[in-house]
Amino acid sequence: MRRSLVFLILLTLLANSCSKLQRIAGYEHPDVRYTDVSVEGLTLENIDLMFHFEIDNPNRVGVKLEEYTYNLLIDDRSFLTGTHQEQLEIGSRSSGTIALPLTLSYRDIYESISSVVQADSFSYTLKTEVGVDIPVYGKTMIPVEAEGTLPRLRMPEVDFAGFDVHSLSFSGVDMTLSIQVRNPNPIGMNLSDLNLAAAISGNKLADLRVDDVSVASGDNVTVPVRFTMGLASLGSTVVDMLRGNQQFNYDVRGDGLVQLDHPAFRDAKRIPFHLTGNYRIGE
Repeated sequence: MRRSLVFLILLTLLANSCSKLQRIAGYEHPDVRYTDVSVEGLTLENIDLMFHFEIDNPNRVGVKLEEYTYNLLIDDRSFLTGTHQEQLEIGSRSSGTIALPLTLSYRDIYESISSVVQADSFSYTLKTEVGVDIPVYGKTMIPVEAEGTLPRLRMPEVDFAGFDVHSLSFSGVDMTLSIQVRNPNPIGMNLSDLNLAAAISGNKLADLRVDDVSVASGDNVTVPVRFTMGLASLGSTVVDMLRGNQQFNYDVRGDGLVQLDHPAFRDAKRIPFHLTGNYRIGE
């Protein structure tokens, strides 16, 4: 019992001595604060983030930053942890900046945290501890947090929007195939190099190329593709269907390059689509 009491007294004296030594020497913990986050790279699969921090050293001597640990939480669940090594010396009564780069995979997020699968955005909290070496006092870990939200990026949605026959004569048929493109993302999107191939009840109509399509955030755009075909290449059965006399099966296949309207976007992705169903001209 006496030994335990003596040990506690010694610990208290030692702590008080260190505290007094620190005050006498005039040492203070550097101030570390989060400033902002920037998007350095963006694809439909990943997002590259850079978290920026500023350090103020109020001491009369320089201090050295050695490393910082981090724990990134998404929707209050730990998602990414690690240690980032960075050597940085900050002079007497000076400031410095540090940056923590993190790359997040959307697929990993969706597979690990089910609560964000249907959401348009998700919240994050970045908990960091910056290791700073202060002369005489030694190394100390300074905690700092950052929080915010990130968008959930998705592929565009392409749907069939209908056939429209403008004229039907002995020389051929003038018609329009329309598709609808929806952008479910919080930033604008472009669909370029769009190719289409259409068939009615197994009878091929045409291979088509479409102009570039720009779709604002959350918007739907109907894309009409007008073309003509000779009656000989269509056949009487298809011509009868195009007159609206009966329902037919449509089959529309295509692909296009998707780009997001963001300065950090890279690696445009080609997406395929296949649309099938039943339709009657004039519906």
